Amino acid sequence: MDNEFPLPGPSATTESTPLPAPEEAAPPPPSYQIPASEKPPVVKPSPLKIILPILGGILVIGLIAFGVSKILGTKPTSQSAAPGQIVTLTYYGLWEPSAVMKPVIDEFEKENPTIKISYQLQSPQDYQDRVKTSLESQNSPDVVRLHSTWLPIFAKDLFPAPANSVSATEISTNFYPIVAKSLVSGTQVFGAPMTMDGLALYMNNAMFQQKSLVPPKTWEDVLNDANALKEVDPLTGKLIRAGIALGNTTNVDSWPDIVSLMLLQAGVKLTDLTGPEVSATLTYYTDFVTKHHVWDDTLPPSTVAFANEKVAMIIAPSWRAPDIKAINPSLSWQTVPVPQLPDSDVVNWTTFWFEAVGKNSKHPQEAWKFVSFLASAKAQQLLFDAATADRNFPQPPANKADAAQAESNPVIAPFVSSLDTARTFYTAGDTRDAATALNSRLIKYLKDAVNAVAQNQDSAQALAALNNGFTQVLSQYGLVAAPTASPTP
Repeated sequence: MDNEFPLPGPSATTESTPLPAPEEAAPPPPSYQIPASEKPPVVKPSPLKIILPILGGILVIGLIAFGVSKILGTKPTSQSAAPGQIVTLTYYGLWEPSAVMKPVIDEFEKENPTIKISYQLQSPQDYQDRVKTSLESQNSPDVVRLHSTWLPIFAKDLFPAPANSVSATEISTNFYPIVAKSLVSGTQVFGAPMTMDGLALYMNNAMFQQKSLVPPKTWEDVLNDANALKEVDPLTGKLIRAGIALGNTTNVDSWPDIVSLMLLQAGVKLTDLTGPEVSATLTYYTDFVTKHHVWDDTLPPSTVAFANEKVAMIIAPSWRAPDIKAINPSLSWQTVPVPQLPDSDVVNWTTFWFEAVGKNSKHPQEAWKFVSFLASAKAQQLLFDAATADRNFPQPPANKADAAQAESNPVIAPFVSSLDTARTFYTAGDTRDAATALNSRLIKYLKDAVNAVAQNQDSAQALAALNNGFTQVLSQYGLVAAPTASPTP
């Protein structure tokens, strides 16, 4: 069938590796070294006659160091607070306003009266570069929010969870599978998320009722409904109302996430973009514009188009819901799970931010105590309630214990139910990456390939450039083997 989405092929098989597969995770580079403060000291037994002179020397050096520190006013870069001493932690937040975070922080400070939190909401503009610079400085924030796909860039700047804090077992038990695959390497835990997001299908209720249609479940259902829902000017042939916002890279919000999801559903391994499934998937995606004409580049960005009733369906993350409500408060709409392939394993998409501790934090133990609290079901329920009061549509909690409560919100429910089968990759969009960073570079290669397929350019050449580009970029971060040079003829 012309509209059949490619079924999973052999490339869907994932080989067993020591680290989680990159298309499901964001493991640190293999070259990552545990901070010196985490490494156990190596003790070699020595005869008593050797120990005594050494101890004497250490005592002298210690006295000298103490004197120098008193003169210069220096202090160690990592220290634990004395009993009863008030410690203030600097927390670089993102997205959530102070009013939403306040109930969470108040509860933590109530339970831990000697630890105070200075929440500093950051601008997303150039955030990746700014937080990188801050973490590398001696005046580093203690706790920061990072995107899961940034871990290869930031791993060396982080202080992994100490033994008495968040464990790998706790992450695996309390969170969705993708969290452990993304933030745990061996026994090292690099952070914990408070919320998660993904994709859902947004539907205009009135338009579906007008055509007596039910929510689509498969990609074939989506295409059939899109064709039924679109309206075309009989004189000009121009779209008056689009069926679904899919098919290009110009005005489809979150298109990198959507295309990545479709590739994963087709069984494509995103670290090896070879095989017929890649071409078939990109063709299927672009056909929504080039062949089926249910969307085009003359329409507004998809979120705005949906809110203004210019399109019947969009695929979008949960954080778009408040935007839609703000643009058109009277619009009747709902969210349902994203379409799947028939007779195939369910594959969903997620993108999420997590809280981490900087390696130069002056108080890493206290910082991890705070992150551990943020990871708790109690803290995430407080955040969910505060965000609901603030904007009606909060992001789903990352802790599975809060799933039932979150699913009581019908708009958020499809996002929550998708997380058990969610996967991710370094093509996650809307992360505000620097132009030369990992995500931005991969998305540029993916964009060029989608546009080449849409414009009927040499498909084989475009897909080869896509695969070569991905391999080159991923290898620079140690995520795949470096490409081997072709032998000179």
